[in-house]
Amino acid sequence: MSNFNSHGTAAADQPTSTVPSASAAPASPVAPAPRGNGWGVAALVIGIVAVVFSFIPVMGVVAFVLGPLAVLFGIIGATRKFAKKGASIAGLVLGVLAIVIAAIWMAVVSAAVSSADQALNSEHKMQYVVTTNGKASVNYWTSGGMSSEDVTGGWKKEQTVKNSEFVSLTVTGDYTNAAAKVGCEILIDGKSISKNSGAGQGAMASCSGSGLGADSKK
Repeated sequence: MSNFNSHGTAAADQPTSTVPSASAAPASPVAPAPRGNGWGVAALVIGIVAVVFSFIPVMGVVAFVLGPLAVLFGIIGATRKFAKKGASIAGLVLGVLAIVIAAIWMAVVSAAVSSADQALNSEHKMQYVVTTNGKASVNYWTSGGMSSEDVTGGWKKEQTVKNSEFVSLTVTGDYTNAAAKVGCEILIDGKSISKNSGAGQGAMASCSGSGLGADSKK
């Protein structure tokens, strides 16, 4: 049936609109969901182990191996697309931290060892001193072992010793002399570290110490 307008003429057929509505706009692309990151997990685990070892003075050297591995795995994990970055970054940071801590501990231990070595090998001027009113036998320690001498009066012996070296001096009087008197003394850098005396038949005096003894007398 034809439609008529208000003037009585037939209205033209209205064409169907083909313009899409605003509500029909194309949907935006959906970003892929973040995936797991094996590299990051490996970096985190290795980083934790490296930090633990870095606090152990001797075993800290392990941190110099595990630390760089944690950093490397962390970098690989952090650059992977669509992967979680948290574990990778944490592993990278722990790896760097482990290397720094291990380096500090190594420096401290190295300084301590150097200081101890210097203290033990520090050289001093040592002097053995013997007094006697007659014949006597002297036994004393040197770097080459025990030595002995027979003396008839005052006796001295000088040598260079290290802090780590042990020194010993023994003097024994003549057994045929009932009025024998003997004495011994050890001096290091001019400081007496040991002194003793004896009297009578078979009188004996013994002194001993080490290079460190001079420091204790200061």
